[in-house]
This record gives sequence, C-alpha cells and structure tokens, in this order.
Amino acid sequence: MKKNSLLFIIALGTITFTSSCSKDGSTGPAGPAGPSYTGAISGHVDMYDQYGSKVLTSLTTAQLQLDGGTAISPDATGYYYFGSLKTGDYNMSASAPGYASTKTNNFQFLSDTLNRDIKLSAIPNFSPTAVASYAAIGAPGDSVIINFTADTRVREMILFVNNSSAVSGQPANYLVVYAKAIPANATKVGIVIPASDLYGAGITSGSAIYLAAYGYVVTDGSAYEDIATGKTVYNAVSTSPITVTATAP
Repeated sequence: MKKNSLLFIIALGTITFTSSCSKDGSTGPAGPAGPSYTGAISGHVDMYDQYGSKVLTSLTTAQLQLDGGTAISPDATGYYYFGSLKTGDYNMSASAPGYASTKTNNFQFLSDTLNRDIKLSAIPNFSPTAVASYAAIGAPGDSVIINFTADTRVREMILFVNNSSAVSGQPANYLVVYAKAIPANATKVGIVIPASDLYGAGITSGSAIYLAAYGYVVTDGSAYEDIATGKTVYNAVSTSPITVTATAP
C-alpha cells in the first residue's frame, strides 16, 4: 500500500508539473522591420491624340502626383522625376488639359530608381449624332446602330450598358462595354449586344437596359483598373454621349 501511495504522489506531481508548463507565455519581441531605402521614381509621359498618334509637343502641360502630394510636370521630352522617396507602396495620378486623367495604383518601390512610364490619351472632340436600338424578346441579342459625322481617318466609339439610367465609363455605372472602330468616311456603325452577355451580368430577358454611346480614342492609353472593383475606368471618352433605353432580348 505504501508503495502504491508513493507512485500515486509521484504521478500527481508529474501531472501538476506538466499542466503548469502548458500555459501560454508572453510572446517574444517582434522582429525588426525590413530595411528602408531611399531612391526615386522616374519615367516618361507619352501623349496621344484621338486617332492614336503620338503628340510631341506641350508635354510640359502634364501634371503628375504621388499619393496626392505636390504635383510636378515633365520636361519638354516628357521625362519626370520624383526623388528622395522611401521604400513603400505608391499611387500615381497624371492629367493634362484636353486629355483623360489616368492612375497607376498600388505599385511597390524598393530602392534605387524605379521606372514608370505614363500614357495619356486625348478626350475625343466628336460624339454620336444618333443611337437606335432594335430588340426582340428571345432573340440572340440586341442590335444597336450609332451614327456619326464622317471623318477621313479611322476613329473609335464605345458603348456602355447598365441596368440603371446611371450609365457611363465609370466602374459603378456599367455592366458590359463594347468598343468598335469607325471606318474612315463612315457615318454609322452597328453593334450586336449578345443576350448571353446581358444574362451573365444579371440582366433578365424583357427588362429595361440603358445604353450610352460615346466617341472614343484609338488605343486608349489612359484607361486604368479601379482597385476597389477590378473594373476598367474609361475617361478618354467624348463629353456629349447619347443615352437611350432598350429592352433585354
């Protein structure tokens, strides 16, 4: 009996010791932060007219900002330079009179000199003159005819579709978008909006849809991704769109 009692006491002590060792202790000190360097972000600003041709003058009218700080302008060749920058993530915006603004969001600068080139496309000086939609319930899609004044050069147009009357090239204001070339000397272009595109965007057959047609640039360099939605922001569009209401097929 004495032997058994002794074994019991030893076992109890072992359990008590083990339990006391299993308690969560305080965490150790955090490791040191990664190294921080100083360097620069630089590059060139390229500007394009509504036909997609590079503009070689007035580059100094562009303005660039890092995270909303002091704006700078490039030199006559389009070269810009932000110096004395610390390691980190940055957002850069760019604009110029008569051109669509653009952004480069959430890019990482580590050290030395980071090159970031910027493209700005002109806001088109032409707009549609008329838009007509032809729909039939159960059809493969809606047909849309957009009229323009003729031009001797190839241009582009863009059509935004939404399920509300707020329809434009901003991410919250479109569900699907279509761009199409306007041939030289053409006065109208046609676009078919597939029913499958509308249904995939959550629009049901027979419901109202809203279309906004704009003049657009050739090879849009100002378009950029909105980090909140992952959708494209279209700023290089004409200032006078035509908006019509249609019916989903």
